[in-house]
Amino acid sequence: MLSKLRDAHFMPSRPVLDLCHCGPSHKGDSSSACDADDLLPEDLSPSQQESLHTFRDCLQEKGLLPKNIPDADLLRYMRARSFDISKAKAMYEAMLEWRKEVGADTIIESFQFPERRVVKELYPHFHHKTDKLGRPIYIERLGHLQLDEILKITTTDRMLMYHIKEWEILIDWKFPACSKKAGRLIMQSLTILDLKGVAMKTMNKQVRSFIQKLTKIDQDYYPEFLGKMFIVNAPTAFKAVWAMIKPWLDKRTQKKIEVHGSNFTSKLLELVDAENLPEFLGGACHCVEGCENSDAGPWKEVSFVQCYDAPMPKPGVSSQEEYFSQ
Repeated sequence: MLSKLRDAHFMPSRPVLDLCHCGPSHKGDSSSACDADDLLPEDLSPSQQESLHTFRDCLQEKGLLPKNIPDADLLRYMRARSFDISKAKAMYEAMLEWRKEVGADTIIESFQFPERRVVKELYPHFHHKTDKLGRPIYIERLGHLQLDEILKITTTDRMLMYHIKEWEILIDWKFPACSKKAGRLIMQSLTILDLKGVAMKTMNKQVRSFIQKLTKIDQDYYPEFLGKMFIVNAPTAFKAVWAMIKPWLDKRTQKKIEVHGSNFTSKLLELVDAENLPEFLGGACHCVEGCENSDAGPWKEVSFVQCYDAPMPKPGVSSQEEYFSQ
């Protein structure tokens, strides 16, 4: 899962900040959106260091580790399972088996999603620049979600494969580009879910099932990549929906989520510079092509082709611009 870009351009010997990207000046600041458990390997307690080394040894003995995988990656599984080695090992093994089943290692090259442009119109979701800690910002406008219409042009299974492909692009290309820009290791993101316009009646069984499947993928196979999540413009009735969704999330993830009504802008601006936040969220960004379509961020400064072994152009995708314009 380590990209060429990370290997060739940026692999710090000691990241400056922890994996939630809080430096000493942020540690006591509640606005920093950091979990106290999000530590660098070298900041762990002696017992945690020993557990991490034991975890690595267990995986190496079974031949389950790719070459040069950093402790920071292994630490995600240990944190996700509260440093229980047996549980972290089971999680890691399940992740490897799942990756084989879905073909995650080659999904960027092998899975084509020509319906992407229409899907994004019916389900606006996009990365847009970075927060003050250098993390990519991911935004969803759930009030515009039209799952019934989406399922007329694609299937749930294809949507899930597309979701996985976007994860792999984030890890192999966008995180390394953000790391290069920030001068430190970036392995988490800030997520903003905008519920403006959401009608609770649209949160039917089909939608809840779709969200649950996405949540399982995110938690079980891409653990600890979430730095912070803001749910904004939440209507009063959302409390009932949140009560259903919350049990799907582990306790660590729950701690990283804040739910706000319409008065959220000041909290967001504590984490994001106004010029990096779209206007509809209270920021000052006006991308010429629209923030939803710009894919603005450090990753636009780095060629997509640098990140992958497969030659370009790939069948159906001649460049990163073509893929992201779909």
